[in-house]
Amino acid sequence: MKFTGLLFIISVMSFLSSCSGKPTDEEKKIAIETILEEYNECVADAESNQDCKTFTARAICEYNGIDDLKKDGQYIMYNEIYDFIKAGDSWKSLGFAPDQEVMKEAQDLANQGYAVIAINTEDKHKFVVLIVKGELSKSGKWDAEVPSCAAFFPASSSLEAFINKTINYAWSKPEGVEFFVKR
Repeated sequence: MKFTGLLFIISVMSFLSSCSGKPTDEEKKIAIETILEEYNECVADAESNQDCKTFTARAICEYNGIDDLKKDGQYIMYNEIYDFIKAGDSWKSLGFAPDQEVMKEAQDLANQGYAVIAINTEDKHKFVVLIVKGELSKSGKWDAEVPSCAAFFPASSSLEAFINKTINYAWSKPEGVEFFVKR
């Protein structure tokens, strides 16, 4: 399918989901796969490490059918998300990894259709991942059952963006990783 045809389908699905509330699982799948494709194109064409920094906020919003990670009508950069949600009252902290109950709740809420994210609060850039629908999976690295996520790394990173992998692919250790849910 050509890229423009896919954009038309996404536009129609976005319109339909805006009429009916939250996106369906199929709409979420198409949205996140499309964003990943566009992100990879952006990274391939990036001229600086400032390029492609809004894809995380866009993915969170489009995947969940929300519209609150914007400033002046534009998606905010990934390194602004933590301060942005802490300054408002529409996101609630679930707690930190490696608390198994926190990670279970994060996955359960994402599976129920809530917008859930994880932020490495110990990282100076406050890197963010989107928790996606899925199952908890055992991580030997974290010695815990961990949720599924999608990550869009900075254009300057050697890491590749992904969807539907566990959170330990984004971070090697759980310390400092805080989970949030949109109220």
